[in-house]
Amino acid sequence: VVAKFLRMRIKVLSLIGFIFCFNTLCYAVAPADRVDMFMGVYGRSSCVIGPQLPHGSTNPSPQTPKGGHDGYDPAQPIRGFGQLHVSGTGWGRYGQVFLSPQVGFDPSEEGHDSPKSDEKATPYYYGVTLDRYGIRTEITPTHHCAVYRMTFPGGDDQHILLDIAHNLTQHIVPFVGGRFQGGEIRYDARESLLTGFGRYYGGFGSKLPYEVYFAVKLNVAPSEVKISDGGEKSLYAQISLPDGVKHVRLDVGISLKNSGNALAFLEKETVGRSFDAICADAKGIWNRTLGKIRIGGVSPEQEKLFYTSLYHSHVMPRDRTGDNPRWESDMPHLDDHYCVWDTWRTKYPLMILLEESYVARTVNSFIDRYAHNGMCQPTFTSSWDGPKKQGGDDVDNVIADAMVKGVKGFDPLRAYELIKYHAFSERSGDYLRLGWQPETGAIMSCSYEMEYAYNDFCAAEVAAMVGDAEHAELLRKRSRNWDRIFNPELESRGFKGFIAPRRENGEWIDIDPAKHYGSWLEYIYEGNSWIYTLFVPHDFERLISLCGGPERMAERLCYGFDNRLINLTNEPGFLSPFIFHHCGRPDLTARYVHRLREKDFSLTRGYPDNEDSGAMGAWYVFTSMGLFPNAGQDLYYLFTPGIPEAVLTMENGGKLVVKAPGLSAERNEVDYITLDGRRLEHPWLRHGDIARGAEIVFHLKK
Repeated sequence: VVAKFLRMRIKVLSLIGFIFCFNTLCYAVAPADRVDMFMGVYGRSSCVIGPQLPHGSTNPSPQTPKGGHDGYDPAQPIRGFGQLHVSGTGWGRYGQVFLSPQVGFDPSEEGHDSPKSDEKATPYYYGVTLDRYGIRTEITPTHHCAVYRMTFPGGDDQHILLDIAHNLTQHIVPFVGGRFQGGEIRYDARESLLTGFGRYYGGFGSKLPYEVYFAVKLNVAPSEVKISDGGEKSLYAQISLPDGVKHVRLDVGISLKNSGNALAFLEKETVGRSFDAICADAKGIWNRTLGKIRIGGVSPEQEKLFYTSLYHSHVMPRDRTGDNPRWESDMPHLDDHYCVWDTWRTKYPLMILLEESYVARTVNSFIDRYAHNGMCQPTFTSSWDGPKKQGGDDVDNVIADAMVKGVKGFDPLRAYELIKYHAFSERSGDYLRLGWQPETGAIMSCSYEMEYAYNDFCAAEVAAMVGDAEHAELLRKRSRNWDRIFNPELESRGFKGFIAPRRENGEWIDIDPAKHYGSWLEYIYEGNSWIYTLFVPHDFERLISLCGGPERMAERLCYGFDNRLINLTNEPGFLSPFIFHHCGRPDLTARYVHRLREKDFSLTRGYPDNEDSGAMGAWYVFTSMGLFPNAGQDLYYLFTPGIPEAVLTMENGGKLVVKAPGLSAERNEVDYITLDGRRLEHPWLRHGDIARGAEIVFHLKK
């Protein structure tokens, strides 16, 4: 009897264990539903609420009056739905191929705004009811297409507006400056198909024109399609539905190259597939993508913050391979790199751990752009290469980070050719002549010097790897010339030694190191000297010495963070907390990283500032796991993580397991760290230590 009872108990416990494991597994592999699409939409982070696939070419999303650079304000009525947006940027672009389902018909820009209800947003699906009309509109994405399911009341006078003149920078954020320049709509009644294009200029970029091509397919034959072409003032189609129709599916294919591509994308990605099947596929793709990192022991809010940040790390740039309007090439075409100044620091290092083939494709797209353009500017779209640099030539840093970490899949000699061109042709004329950046009355002399110095260090690493020892040494020496603009006597808030503008003759220009400068202005780009003085990722020990030694630097960092003189509103501040490591105080790294994560990242307030195309999201992901890259080098800092357990699955199949047993608000101080069971002598490691998988355990003090 006792034996039978024990056997029964074992079976019950096994069943309970199975149910627990099954629920845990389902919970872990379905992270797409943990993403909060409103994070970064509220506040100043400019994230897009509409769905898309990872690095998808299209990003369909609702737009509203006063929608900001992402096009959408949750407090405003919905005006309609555009198919192209940029996420997390500080300036808007796109917003075209605009749809507005209506009862009655008003094509004017402000004539069809509707209050909304029952709004649901996920990475793979968006749905909302337009209360003015009683129309339910649902969207799910493919890589190049948006699939709409519209449920109408079923009466008469039902229409869909297809507005080609509408664009974000002319109608939603007109202060950015954009215009419609004409286009064409064609209608094939036999196929219930509308095709054409619009030509536009403006937005984040230059005013050079670009074209957006479309193919729109309906599953219900319209009773009538009226096309109104007002030249550069308006272009729209009034798609009238048969009386009594309730359910309409509308598929939109988008190309920046030609109508043939738009139609081909439509046929390949949507034909013969139901809305629900496409939606399920999109959900599966996101679950697999986000499921590459599984976390445990966290609160629901922490889980949402983590997976939302991870989601935003996979939104931009866009993979538009095969849809490059500028030249024919079979190379990858990664597009809308608005934030290379930002993404090289966190997003691309994260991709090296999660999907290094994506990094290789990006490098190949840089190589291809250089081959056809003779340059590879740091900010560009398919229609434009930007002449302005937020920082330096930061494409080089992405390439260097990939090479020092052993990423394969591109030609290192061709990559070095691009880097060498930047290093000896694309830095400023004065920098190339003198080896440092003097103040000449031009813009951003201080921030250019600091960023060029690190570009040179990264270029030197690559030069050495490909056997160009002569240029490696020259670049290495030039990378140390940042001290030419370090003024040891400049004082701020009781601390001495800050970078400052300096003329070629050695004369210093007096500045307030605490003053925060704006965009493309004098001396410093979107920051202050407190932050930019700290930006020497390759030379921290010398910086610390110049600033009075480790103890004094730690005091300076604490004061800077405590008084918001050092912050994460822009990416040059990303590495600042990790300088504590170089002062022998990793405990302070952990303290301030935790504080920054808790204060500056919020589901309701968003990110510290613009999300910057994955840069802010990836910062949160890395710091939650207790390791952070010094991008462009193979170094990772280790510190108390924000979550007790994470398992990151690499593309090569290796698993990076990070554990902090017993982690809590009361118990969070590291005693020692082990790597694969071996006690580390220092709180950092190299990429080679984890490239094939590893287990990092943070043993906390009791």
